[in-house]
Amino acid sequence: MINNTSGQDEVISQTISAKPWKKIMITLLITVAIIWISLPTLSQWMGGVPSVDAQTISRAKVFKGTLIRDVAVNGKLVAANAPTLYSSEAGQVTLLAKPGDLVKKDTIVATILSPELQSTVKQATATLERLKIEASRGELSDNEALLDLERSLDSAQITYNASVRELTRAELSFDKQVISELELVTRRDTKTESELLLKHAHKRVELSKKRLAFESQTRTFFVKSQQLVVDELQRRVELLNVRAPVTGVVGNWLVQKKERVTDAQSIMTIVDLSQYEAELNVPEFYADDLGLGLDVQITISGKSLLGKVISISPEVKNSQVAVRVSIADISDIQLRQNQRLNARIEFEKKDNVLMVKRGGFLASNAGKAAYVITDNNADRKPISIGSQSVEFIEIISGLNAGDEIIISSTEEFDAHPAILLN
Repeated sequence: MINNTSGQDEVISQTISAKPWKKIMITLLITVAIIWISLPTLSQWMGGVPSVDAQTISRAKVFKGTLIRDVAVNGKLVAANAPTLYSSEAGQVTLLAKPGDLVKKDTIVATILSPELQSTVKQATATLERLKIEASRGELSDNEALLDLERSLDSAQITYNASVRELTRAELSFDKQVISELELVTRRDTKTESELLLKHAHKRVELSKKRLAFESQTRTFFVKSQQLVVDELQRRVELLNVRAPVTGVVGNWLVQKKERVTDAQSIMTIVDLSQYEAELNVPEFYADDLGLGLDVQITISGKSLLGKVISISPEVKNSQVAVRVSIADISDIQLRQNQRLNARIEFEKKDNVLMVKRGGFLASNAGKAAYVITDNNADRKPISIGSQSVEFIEIISGLNAGDEIIISSTEEFDAHPAILLN
């Protein structure tokens, strides 16, 4: 019977290493190496520094240059001169030119039939002829009256001459005592009376000539006044032929053929193709910066043109301010009415300023901070910005020329003062 396995056991003696410190050193070296390799990861984990893929961000360098503060807008091309033609009288309109037809200045493009005006012209013309006949009849009457006055004057002159001869004969006869003194005195009174009658005849003729001249002038005024009425009516008749005020293209018909129109009703438009203007819609935010004479860069069909602001609308519609811009030279470009265009209005120009490309970091930090890239790290620094353009912004403080910053949106890591770029 076997009680236990002690008979099979073998006593092994313990071997004590002569150099235990070697194992300790090797273990320490391996531990230090592991800690060294994992130190960046541990430091990020301990300090809360996020890691961002460098391919997902946009970066740009800060540099010095010329900053043009501007705004990008869109608009359309409009004719600088596109007059609307109106009816001068009420009547039936006949349109002679179709939309798109080329017309020259003073070409008749429409006519208006106005029977009322034609009747008025005939009545005024008849009145003018009647006044002319009355003026001629009055002139004959004046000549007859003047002839009667001249005859009276001649009679008074003959009477006076006869009285002078009778007085001379009476004086000779009185000297020879042929007649009495009473008869001599009578001859003198007769001569005095005839002299007075002659003077009155002269005065009557002079006054009558003045009166007749006044009446003749009055009749002439009546004729001239009526002539002005007829001329005005003839002018209105001429305006029934609606003419093109400029050389251009017929735009839209605003009425139909043979339509009954009222006085001063719009009929059609004529577009002058020799000069265009740009009509831009500027956001209300830039209304205070707008001013006459500002330079504008216009892009139409891939070509760049220069212009200047010539008018600004005093009202705001749909949060937009309408601006008219004159275009300098369009001789080499084929343009069309209402053609779409893009434009940039230059508000300000600054030379030798520190600036950087515009990006989403402005909205993320409200323009008060930016992440400056150094090697694989990006540290957040406070900045202050100035003027802004469509592409660039001015850096007033916080950055230096040559600094590279993140210009894309930084909303994902705004809460961290630093990030690591992988």
